Amino acid sequence: MEIIALKYHTRGYHGCLIDGSGYVFFQLSRKGKLRRLKTYARGDFDDYEHFQHMMMKYMTPSAFLNPPVPIAALTLAELDRVYDIVRERAQAV
Repeated sequence: MEIIALKYHTRGYHGCLIDGSGYVFFQLSRKGKLRRLKTYARGDFDDYEHFQHMMMKYMTPSAFLNPPVPIAALTLAELDRVYDIVRERAQAV
Protein backbone atom coordinates (compact mmCIF):
# COMPACT_ATOMS: atom_id res chain seq x y z
CA MET A 1 0.00 0.00 0.00
CA GLU A 2 1.03 3.57 -0.64
CA ILE A 3 -0.49 6.78 0.70
CA ILE A 4 -0.98 9.25 -2.15
CA ALA A 5 -2.94 11.98 -0.32
CA LEU A 6 -3.34 12.71 3.37
CA LYS A 7 -5.06 15.39 5.44
CA TYR A 8 -4.92 15.58 9.21
CA HIS A 9 -7.95 16.50 11.30
CA THR A 10 -8.24 16.58 15.08
CA ARG A 11 -10.59 13.58 14.83
CA GLY A 12 -8.27 11.58 12.56
CA TYR A 13 -7.23 11.45 8.92
CA HIS A 14 -8.77 11.66 5.45
CA GLY A 15 -6.76 10.42 2.54
CA CYS A 16 -6.29 8.29 -0.50
CA LEU A 17 -4.13 5.22 -1.01
CA ILE A 18 -3.17 2.73 -3.67
CA ASP A 19 -4.30 -0.68 -2.46
CA GLY A 20 -3.97 -3.65 -4.76
CA SER A 21 -6.07 -2.94 -7.83
CA GLY A 22 -7.66 0.33 -6.64
CA TYR A 23 -7.32 3.89 -5.48
CA VAL A 24 -9.16 4.10 -2.15
CA PHE A 25 -10.41 7.27 -0.44
CA PHE A 26 -10.73 6.70 3.30
CA GLN A 27 -11.31 8.20 6.74
CA LEU A 28 -9.59 6.87 9.84
CA SER A 29 -10.73 8.23 13.19
CA ARG A 30 -8.50 8.64 16.24
CA LYS A 31 -10.58 5.83 17.78
CA GLY A 32 -9.42 3.52 14.97
CA LYS A 33 -12.68 3.38 12.99
CA LEU A 34 -11.91 3.00 9.28
CA ARG A 35 -14.35 4.01 6.55
CA ARG A 36 -13.57 3.33 2.90
CA LEU A 37 -15.40 6.15 1.17
CA LYS A 38 -14.83 5.50 -2.53
CA THR A 39 -12.72 3.11 -4.59
CA TYR A 40 -11.66 3.62 -8.21
CA ALA A 41 -10.23 0.73 -10.23
CA ARG A 42 -6.62 1.29 -11.27
CA GLY A 43 -7.50 -0.09 -14.68
CA ASP A 44 -9.76 2.91 -15.30
CA PHE A 45 -6.66 5.13 -15.49
CA ASP A 46 -3.51 4.99 -17.61
CA ASP A 47 -1.26 5.34 -14.55
CA TYR A 48 -0.96 7.12 -11.20
CA GLU A 49 -0.25 10.45 -12.88
CA HIS A 50 -3.48 10.16 -14.90
CA PHE A 51 -5.46 9.40 -11.72
CA GLN A 52 -3.82 12.35 -9.96
CA HIS A 53 -4.70 14.75 -12.77
CA MET A 54 -8.31 13.57 -12.85
CA MET A 55 -8.67 13.95 -9.06
CA MET A 56 -7.24 17.48 -9.12
CA LYS A 57 -10.71 18.53 -10.24
CA TYR A 58 -11.85 17.74 -6.69
CA MET A 59 -8.68 18.12 -4.62
CA THR A 60 -5.93 20.72 -4.57
CA PRO A 61 -2.68 19.60 -6.22
CA SER A 62 -0.83 20.10 -2.91
CA ALA A 63 -2.98 17.35 -1.34
CA PHE A 64 -1.04 14.72 -3.31
CA LEU A 65 2.23 13.27 -2.05
CA ASN A 66 5.03 13.11 -4.58
CA PRO A 67 6.32 10.50 -4.36
CA PRO A 68 3.67 8.39 -2.62
CA VAL A 69 4.68 6.99 0.79
CA PRO A 70 4.62 3.21 1.34
CA ILE A 71 2.86 1.97 4.49
CA ALA A 72 2.75 -1.45 6.12
CA ALA A 73 -0.89 -1.16 7.25
CA LEU A 74 -3.64 1.42 7.44
CA THR A 75 -3.21 2.26 11.13
CA LEU A 76 -3.03 5.46 13.17
CA ALA A 77 0.64 4.84 13.90
CA GLU A 78 1.45 4.53 10.19
CA LEU A 79 -0.59 7.61 9.27
CA ASP A 80 1.07 9.59 12.07
CA ARG A 81 4.44 8.55 10.57
CA VAL A 82 3.35 9.60 7.06
CA TYR A 83 1.99 12.90 8.38
CA ASP A 84 5.40 13.62 9.95
CA ILE A 85 6.93 13.08 6.49
CA VAL A 86 4.36 15.43 4.95
CA ARG A 87 5.20 18.14 7.52
CA GLU A 88 8.95 17.70 6.94
CA ARG A 89 8.49 18.05 3.17
CA ALA A 90 6.37 21.18 3.63
CA GLN A 91 8.96 22.78 5.89
CA ALA A 92 11.73 22.01 3.40
CA VAL A 93 9.99 24.00 0.66
